[in-house]
Amino acid sequence: MSVYKQKTSSGETKWYYYEFMLDGKRFKGRCIGCTKKRNAEEYEKQERIKAEEALKQKSKTAIIRQIQKVRYGDQAISLKDAFECYLQKPSRRQCSEKQKYAKRGYWNDFLAFMQYHFPEISLMHEVTRTQAEQYISYLRKNGRFTREVANGTKASYQAQTALSGRTVNVYHTTLKSVFEHLREDAGLDNNPFHFNFMENSSETREAFTLEELQLINDNMEEFVRPLFVIGLSTGLSEGDICTLRWSEIQGNWIIRRRRKTNALLEIPISLPLRDFLNEQKQLNLDSEYVLPEHAQIYLTNPSGISYRFKNFLSGIGICTTRKIEGRSKSVSIKDVHSLRHTYAYLAGCYNVPLSIVQSVLGHMTPEMTRHYQAHANRKDKEKFLKAIPAFLSGGTAQHLLSSPHPERKEEIIRNLDRLSDDQIQNVYDLIEKMLTGQ
Repeated sequence: MSVYKQKTSSGETKWYYYEFMLDGKRFKGRCIGCTKKRNAEEYEKQERIKAEEALKQKSKTAIIRQIQKVRYGDQAISLKDAFECYLQKPSRRQCSEKQKYAKRGYWNDFLAFMQYHFPEISLMHEVTRTQAEQYISYLRKNGRFTREVANGTKASYQAQTALSGRTVNVYHTTLKSVFEHLREDAGLDNNPFHFNFMENSSETREAFTLEELQLINDNMEEFVRPLFVIGLSTGLSEGDICTLRWSEIQGNWIIRRRRKTNALLEIPISLPLRDFLNEQKQLNLDSEYVLPEHAQIYLTNPSGISYRFKNFLSGIGICTTRKIEGRSKSVSIKDVHSLRHTYAYLAGCYNVPLSIVQSVLGHMTPEMTRHYQAHANRKDKEKFLKAIPAFLSGGTAQHLLSSPHPERKEEIIRNLDRLSDDQIQNVYDLIEKMLTGQ
């Protein structure tokens, strides 16, 4: 053991210092709070024990790393470079630029957390499960670690508030995916984010009720009308409605790739939607987009569509948000995305098979499936069957309920023009049987 007092111009120091060699390395420092040699020697003894344990741990880590080098190669991926390496990996689904931008934000927030709390960690294989759990716990309690969030060319400041279970799981999923895709390249034995996701008790969008659809129809504005007609007829999401191109309308089908997942969508065009598209074609002969105004807004400022849509709903008395206990901000329950949920519900009312609805929508969330399966009420089914065609064609549900025959006759006549001779003969035979009571 070696403890001593340093000599200065005014004499010896009050405190003792220690210095020793271990495994070829020199360790030295001040014996904090030690003015007596006996205390200093005990302090030095404890520091030596700590140093020995640290060297053992470092040696163990070195052995593990050596095994990793043999197994996976000598490549080490830094946390700063990890996300770009992740983007180079082949994926089952092609990420849109919007998704890449969001995921990069999640990764950069985790990176900022690590740099602040664990500055000594710079490589992927050095991240432990404990550190991963600490970050997820931070999101649950405090929200994003980085308060300033880039939004295109601007930056917004987010107040410190807990994130919903759904949002925390989005972060968790992204981070877990990055580590999993780079697992072999980075020489990872385990994925540090391989632990249970947060229980999701957050609210989701709600389908519009029949009464709300009637209220919307009675107060329809020119800007929101295309969103409702296309959304309720196709189940397309906001971005897919706004960026729908004429080239994607092929005969009686809409055929396009979903922006979010790149899934191929093949959607039949209903008669009310066909009438609306014919109307739009006359108004926008030179545009590649069915809704050129909406496309321009969405491509430059996506939130602008939702803002105007929700303002319309609020203006006619439809509540668009709900306060959730334990959260400082209200959550959205009625917006453009609600049209997809409404479509799923209406499909259930029309007895459309679930597999077909899933194919049209590209995917169905558990919430959409719940809306679909909620159509068992026979009274609701009857009301929807009578009301929705009139709503989509610009009429009123009340008028159709009181006198449906003129509209139905007109609809039948329009449909007859689209039938083949054999199909017309089948319809004629069926009508004849109905009239004769056979």
